[in-house]
Amino acid sequence: MKHTLALVLIVLFAGAPSSAQTIYWGDAVPKGWTGTWPAALLTVPEQTAFARTATTTEVLEFIDALRWKSDKVHVLTVYTSPLRKICPAIVLSSPRVTSPEEAARSGKTVVYLQGNIHPYEMEGKEALLMLAREILFGKLAPLLDRLIIIICPNFNVDGNDMLAFGDGTPHLIGSGNNAQNLNLNRDAVRVDTVEVQGLYRNVFNRWDPTLVFDAHMMGRVQHGYANNYIHSTVPAAAPEPRDYVFDTLFPAIREATRKHFGLEVFTHSATDDAWPPTMWGPERAIWTNEAKFVANAYGLRNRMSILAETPGHESFERRIYAHVALMTEVLRYAAAHGQEMRDICRRADAAVVEAVTTKAESGELRNFVAGTYESYGKVDILMYRQRNTPELIPGTSVRGRMAEHMRGEPELVNGVEFMAKAVGTVSAAMPRGYLIPAEYEAIVEKLRTHNVKVDVLTAPIRVSGQEFVIDRIGQGRGGGYAMIKLDGGFAPSPVKEFPAGTYRVDLAQPMANLAFYLLEPQAADGFVGSGVFDAVFASLGAGKRSIVYPVYKYFKVVE
Repeated sequence: MKHTLALVLIVLFAGAPSSAQTIYWGDAVPKGWTGTWPAALLTVPEQTAFARTATTTEVLEFIDALRWKSDKVHVLTVYTSPLRKICPAIVLSSPRVTSPEEAARSGKTVVYLQGNIHPYEMEGKEALLMLAREILFGKLAPLLDRLIIIICPNFNVDGNDMLAFGDGTPHLIGSGNNAQNLNLNRDAVRVDTVEVQGLYRNVFNRWDPTLVFDAHMMGRVQHGYANNYIHSTVPAAAPEPRDYVFDTLFPAIREATRKHFGLEVFTHSATDDAWPPTMWGPERAIWTNEAKFVANAYGLRNRMSILAETPGHESFERRIYAHVALMTEVLRYAAAHGQEMRDICRRADAAVVEAVTTKAESGELRNFVAGTYESYGKVDILMYRQRNTPELIPGTSVRGRMAEHMRGEPELVNGVEFMAKAVGTVSAAMPRGYLIPAEYEAIVEKLRTHNVKVDVLTAPIRVSGQEFVIDRIGQGRGGGYAMIKLDGGFAPSPVKEFPAGTYRVDLAQPMANLAFYLLEPQAADGFVGSGVFDAVFASLGAGKRSIVYPVYKYFKVVE
C-alpha cells in the first residue's frame, strides 16, 4: 500500500525542476557555500583549495579543535586498528552526554553518521567534519535540541593513510581496504575485522541508533544526480522500518535537498547499457539485497539505515557539497520526525518477539533467506546520452574526472522500469530457537558481536525440531560475490536431548530476524553462505560424506 504512494511521489519528483529554481549540474556549487570560519576550524580541503584530503592525524587534530571550542562534544573510541591507530567517533549533544544510558534517558533520537569505510571515497569524511562544525557553531545547532548525533568521519583509519595517486583532485587518495587488505563493507556478516567488531560492540550495540547513514562514492556514472540513496533491502528484515525509509523519508529529503541546496538526488541505482535506458535498479550498482553491507545488515536489527553515493566523476568539492546537502536534510528530517521513527522501530521489536512466541512452535512462522529486485513500475530519470570518457588534462599526465558534456543539464528519460523493489524469493521456517554445541564458542562470539542474545544451558534440555543434512558443499556466486551454497535439506528430528553447556539462541528477542538470517543454513550470505562455517564443515568430514549441520533448529521444548 505504501509503495503505491511512494511511486507517485517518485514520479512526481523525477520531472524537471521549476524554471524559477536554480539547480547545480555537473561540478557546479553555490559560491561561498562552506561559509566563513576561523583558521582552526578549516578542513584540509578548504585549506588546500580542495586539492587534498585529511590524513588520520589531521582528522584527530580537527576533532581536538572542536572539543576545545565546545562543551557539547564527547569522544569515544570505536576501535584500535591493526596498525595501532585510534578510530574516534564524536557524540554531539546538548547538554553533553557521555554514555548510552544518558542518551536513553534524554528521550532524544540517536543518529549515527559514518564516512570513509572506503578511503578512496573520502568526500564523506570531509563532509562529516564540516557538518560537525555547522552543528556545533552554525545554523544547524538547533538539531541538538532533538537529536544525539554520533559522527565517525574516518572509519577506516589504516586505509585512509595508505596513499596512492588519484585522478584530478584530491591528488592522493587512500585504499579501499584496511591494513589486512580486507573490504570493511563486506564484513557486516562475518565480523572478522577489528574495525567492524568495534563498530558493532561500541556503537551499534551500546548506543542503538535509530538511523544509520553510511557515505560512499560511485564510479564514473552516466546519470545526472548529485547523490544517490538506498535503504536496507534485505527481505528478512522487519518491513516497517525499511518501508518507512523508502516510502516516507526518501521522498521528503529529495524535495528538501532540491529546495535548500539546488541538487537533484534519487535512488541508488544504475541503468542497463541501452539508449534510451530501459531499466534502473540498485543491483546494477552492486547493491544486492544481501546482508554483507553494513547498512543492509543494520536493517536486520529492526532499525533504519541509509547508504548514499556521490558520482565519482565530479570534482572533490562538488562531492563534498552533495554529501553535506543530503546529510543535512536527513538530520533535519530525523529531528522533526524522530519520535515517529523510534516508535516504528520499537513496534518492530515487539512484533518479531510476539510472532516468535505465538507462531514459531507450530512451524507456521516463516522468513526469507534470499531475495531479488522487482519493478515498482515506470519512472523518469535524469541521464546523459554520452558516456563519461574524460581525457588527459592538457599538459599533464593526469586523467580528468568529467567529460565536458556532463557539465551541463542531463536529459529527462521517461518510462524507465524501476527495478528497486526488494522481495523475498526463498523462505524457511523460523523456529523458536537454535542449539549450538559447546565446542563452537567462536560462532557464538560472532553472534554476540552482532548483539544476538545467547545463553548457556545449565541443565539438559529435550526438544523437537529439524536437522539440516548437507549432501554437498559448493561454491556459488550471489550478486557478483563468491558464496557457499549447500545441497541438502531439512529432516524432521525426533525428540533429542542436549546437555548442559550447550549454547541456546532463543528467538523471542528483538534480534530474531538477524539471528535467523545468520544461522539458517540456506540464507544467501548468513554464516554458512559467507564462509564462517567452512572450517567446521571440514572437521566434520564434508566432501567425503553427507554431514549434519551442527546447529539444531528447535520448535518445541519437550517437558
